[in-house]
Amino acid sequence: MNARLTLAAAVATVLASVALYPLMDSGTWFWSGIGAVIVVAVVGAVTRRRAVPAVLCFLAAVGGLFLYLNALFAGRQSWAGLLPTGASLHHLQLLIHQAMVEMNKDAPPVPAWRGIVLVTVAGIGLVAVLTDVLAVRLHRPAIAGLPLLVLFCVPLTTDARPGAMGATLVFCAGMVGYLGLLSADGRHRLRLWGRLIHPWQDDADSRGPDVRPLAAAGRRIGSAAVVLALALPLLIPGLKAHRLFSGDGNGKGGGSGSHGQVTFPKPLDLLNTDLHETHAVPVLTYHTTDSNPPYLQLYVLGTLNTSAWTMGPPPATSGLSRRGLPAAPGLATRTTPGSVVQETITLGANLVKSGNVSYLPLPYPAHQVQVNGDWRVDGSTESVLSAGARLAGLRYSVIAKDVNPLPGQLRTAPAPSSTLSQFLYVPTAYRTPQMDRLVKRIIGTRTTAYGEAVAIQQWFTTPGRFTYSLKVPQTQSPSALIHFLTKSKKGYCQQFAFAMAVIARLVDIPARVVVGFTQGSPIGNNTWQVKTSDAHAWPELYFPGAGWLRFEPTPPNALGQAGQATASPPPYSIPRSDRAAGANSGTILKTPPNADRLGAAAGSSELGLSRIKHADSGAGGAAGNRRHGTPPIVPVALALLVVLLIAPAATRALGRRWRWWRAHDDVSRAHVAWHELRNDLTDYRIGYRASESPRALSRRIIKSLGLAGAERDALERIALAEERASYAASPADSARLKADESLVRGAVARSCPTSGRFLAIVAPPSALIPVRAAAQQLLDVFGWMELATTKVRRRVATRAGQPPPALHTDRPAPA
Repeated sequence: MNARLTLAAAVATVLASVALYPLMDSGTWFWSGIGAVIVVAVVGAVTRRRAVPAVLCFLAAVGGLFLYLNALFAGRQSWAGLLPTGASLHHLQLLIHQAMVEMNKDAPPVPAWRGIVLVTVAGIGLVAVLTDVLAVRLHRPAIAGLPLLVLFCVPLTTDARPGAMGATLVFCAGMVGYLGLLSADGRHRLRLWGRLIHPWQDDADSRGPDVRPLAAAGRRIGSAAVVLALALPLLIPGLKAHRLFSGDGNGKGGGSGSHGQVTFPKPLDLLNTDLHETHAVPVLTYHTTDSNPPYLQLYVLGTLNTSAWTMGPPPATSGLSRRGLPAAPGLATRTTPGSVVQETITLGANLVKSGNVSYLPLPYPAHQVQVNGDWRVDGSTESVLSAGARLAGLRYSVIAKDVNPLPGQLRTAPAPSSTLSQFLYVPTAYRTPQMDRLVKRIIGTRTTAYGEAVAIQQWFTTPGRFTYSLKVPQTQSPSALIHFLTKSKKGYCQQFAFAMAVIARLVDIPARVVVGFTQGSPIGNNTWQVKTSDAHAWPELYFPGAGWLRFEPTPPNALGQAGQATASPPPYSIPRSDRAAGANSGTILKTPPNADRLGAAAGSSELGLSRIKHADSGAGGAAGNRRHGTPPIVPVALALLVVLLIAPAATRALGRRWRWWRAHDDVSRAHVAWHELRNDLTDYRIGYRASESPRALSRRIIKSLGLAGAERDALERIALAEERASYAASPADSARLKADESLVRGAVARSCPTSGRFLAIVAPPSALIPVRAAAQQLLDVFGWMELATTKVRRRVATRAGQPPPALHTDRPAPA
């Protein structure tokens, strides 16, 4: 059988396996996968030396793969390090079980444990077996693309994000492998017919028809199709689903699982997906007159166990009524200050619902929501959810209260009732001596729940203590939390929200974690835009009379800016001096985000709160420290369009000036004049043959255009100068050639209609021909590579004393 085709199938499998690189944090699996592919290719080549049925070829390849896996992962338990035994089979089973546990627990990229590498290499090997049998044994290379596609699509079923450059390289690698497999099979089939015509001939081997134009056309079509496949998804909007809205079952950080026919979202996995997006994309927009609107709540995680924070059990919901939502738990509306917020929210047109429960992003606590469809309300969290609503393009309005209690109210808040015991529960695994010592050091001498809450937030946001970073493990165990608090001190909103909520519970403050969005960025006309980079998690602590209050423990980054996009601490969590508080105790002021950061960085004490939220203030501060809108796409597009319109004409004019400037003698000026004349004929669509002599072409142009007088004399002088510069011993005088060429250009232009003259000025073909020729050469790169490798092989064979490989042969190649 054809060794070239066997090699092509192996290379295609290896290149397709590159798509798996985002799934693990190291590349050790790749080399083991190459070994599996080599074993399969060798076994396949051996079995094809005889007329063996395809089924036996398949079984032999699977057997060889199994021996390779057994020797690689259970060699110590095997007989002679190769043959499987009962102990080696048991060891492989344990590794597979370990891989299943790790893959269910961690999000990619996962550590390259031996079990995970075993499963990965086994999958690559099985794909190699199927590809080898289909492409080489059965000669069905097109169908062999299906198992290769499986490798390519595996990362798409996970939250792995390779990035734009990585995804492009992965696609190109898979494309090259598959096209190479098809090419090898096509070459093999042609050789079976007898005469093989090489598409790229040289002068030494120019026997037979010249099929270079046909081969070049095929390569250009294929290259154009590949470029179109890469570019088209970038030009079509709405192909991306924002996962923070999807409800696709339960998992790490998800809800309480599948309850009957209801599956709840996985908020933390979805949050991680949005935050790790390479480029932030819009999720929703909303209109409000509030200068600093509140966060948007999506999911409430109120259950803490030893593996993660999760959503609570299925809520007891009630229908959404026009009379409004139930009262927020623990909130005394009449005695707790806060501004009324009205927002009209429009979700993005590219949102999809992959599960059967969807939540609306809403400011907390919402009083009234107007939305079309069958929506229900969870009274314990004020969440609005639906099992059948369509999210894409959904528009709804909400009225909410942006609660901002006075510090005195929070300091004198009574102890929470026993009904909130579920929000005080902390598993024993968190109550370690090391954790107790840390909590006491954080709280210090504070005696009130409010003081303790402020102290916890200030401890996290103290400059230099913690580092904001997305490149951290996703584990949520008690040991991981203690390691985060005491050693690594690196994370993003998820880690900081979890940690503050756990510490708050340890000091008997009811706490929960909320996943949603920050307020986003203003884009003008009282409109705000929320992107995937605004996805956020934050803790909420319960104070009787004020209800659930948001805190912001996520620290700023190294530049002092908000680490989590547009996140900012609420004003009641940044205490000021008592004297300032007394002077302004009756004022409600909304504090700008940057001022909050500076207040936290200053390490102010718990005493007092000089400025509390006011609905009419702080617009400048709120807008001054956020990203403003989207890039100016329309001006950039218009500028690019203008550049594209003027580029051909500018290139033509600059090229003419450059050529005349470089001509320093009669010969060079004669050639430039003749070159410019032919370019003018090209620009004005007057055809000529490259073989026409200057004299023949000038006579034909004079006759066809009816030139007379000075114009005819000028054209004749240009033709004569070119003839003498090319063939005579001495050139003609060139003093008048530049003026002659300009005169002839005017005569040629007058002979064309207005539309032809306009096109010759705006888009001169003579300036576009080099671009088109360069593009053709670029698309023909594979042909030139084939020609170069053929010549190299011929030279090597000649030096070795062997007959050089012919580009053509009249004998059929052996199978």
